[in-house]
Amino acid sequence: MKPRNTVAQAESCTRLTLDLIEHDTRFFLECEGRQVDGSHLGHAAGSIISTMCRPFRPAKQPRILFLGLGFGHAVKVARQLLPQEKSSFIVFPEAEQLPKWISTHLAEDPLDDPRVHLESAHPFAPLSDDYCGSQGIFADLDHLDALAPQHWSITSENVLRAFSERLKSGGLLGLISTRPIPKLDKLLRKVGFEVALDLAPLSENSKKNRTLYLARKGQYQRSH
Repeated sequence: MKPRNTVAQAESCTRLTLDLIEHDTRFFLECEGRQVDGSHLGHAAGSIISTMCRPFRPAKQPRILFLGLGFGHAVKVARQLLPQEKSSFIVFPEAEQLPKWISTHLAEDPLDDPRVHLESAHPFAPLSDDYCGSQGIFADLDHLDALAPQHWSITSENVLRAFSERLKSGGLLGLISTRPIPKLDKLLRKVGFEVALDLAPLSENSKKNRTLYLARKGQYQRSH
């Protein structure tokens, strides 16, 4: 069995230990021993961000917020699908060192684009009024749950209302989770979202699925 190597270690935005692990040419992020992301585990993130970006291809200045970075799977796909020069991809990293880890160790740097902006605020902080009118907000709930402070919960009505307030009418909130979250779809509807649920494989060849929540501010209409 090939060894697991701890390549780097940092303190997360919530003062937990975040480790960058290398094993058999793949990289993993772990928080206090709990896996947060893998360099090969971007299939579900790519699936939901593709659906999120589709309605905004005609927009002149689409803006997508990423609450948490992981290995940047969602950022990479969004950059490809929204090639507009004035697109903006706002990332709230889990740890200050994480973007440098990604740029140094991944074969392709998902942040290597002048349209990507790294926020100094962490993903659990209230979103600034500057981000009102955004087209999309994306979060991997497994990332956030591993790092979240005690007062923060995705099922908090205040948290979900805050997301809604930062989105423009018709804006999309995309959330992914390994397990379905009880009552999350009902809570999203309560604060004014129309919700569609789907499943996507953990990785391209995986038999395990992740749950996708696509919530539109207003009425969600399928494009296919």
